[in-house]
Amino acid sequence: MNIQHFPSHEELSLSAATHVFDAIKKKIKEKGSFNLGLATGNSPKELYKHLIRLLSVSHLNLSELHTINLDEYYPISQTADQSFFQEMFHEFWQKLHDGNHTFNFAHGHILNGEKDAVEECARYEKIIKDLGGIDLQILGLGTNGHIAFNEPGSKETSRTRKIKITEESKKALMKMYGDVPEYGLTMGIGTILESKEIVLIATGEDKKDIFQKLIKLEKPTSDIPASFLLDHPNTTIYTDLA
Repeated sequence: MNIQHFPSHEELSLSAATHVFDAIKKKIKEKGSFNLGLATGNSPKELYKHLIRLLSVSHLNLSELHTINLDEYYPISQTADQSFFQEMFHEFWQKLHDGNHTFNFAHGHILNGEKDAVEECARYEKIIKDLGGIDLQILGLGTNGHIAFNEPGSKETSRTRKIKITEESKKALMKMYGDVPEYGLTMGIGTILESKEIVLIATGEDKKDIFQKLIKLEKPTSDIPASFLLDHPNTTIYTDLA
């Protein structure tokens, strides 16, 4: 893994956003399309602000930019304030469309917490496959090393599935979203690792301990799901942690 250290969250976010923007611009100019994997939560918020600004002034044709979110609560309505659907609609898709009208709302993909879990997870895997896979996946690092809703104990080969959210993760989520369901639908670690490129954001004092454990590992362990990124050939970590 390539680790990029920055003195502040703002500098980290701008550099990561520029990295993502350059990847999008290059492939859209070459192939006309790009599949961007998105995370929710606080870690990538500033990155998204910078990325939306860059895409808005770029004059790129974003009609074949697809965004693919990692996860969603389950069960939950897409109209619920706590849903990741609402967060992405207001904080990413709407703002991107306002800045660049070529972005198509129908190309914002997210798991539906109102559908049958097994059928929905299978549908999502098919969407990713039919699109040709994820070109670049953005991830945040959880306090216990989780990525998406892949909690400790998750297997490297896991696929998109329903999972019980741990109490530790639920407490962290409740600080941002209020009361949330006990379950989530999430891309599996195996699904994530098939991304052509991965950008992991490690930021916040509450992530310091797990980040230190992660970078000291020599091989992956299911105790720290993010450690499976050690097996990925093209992962960059952006961090403001010492």
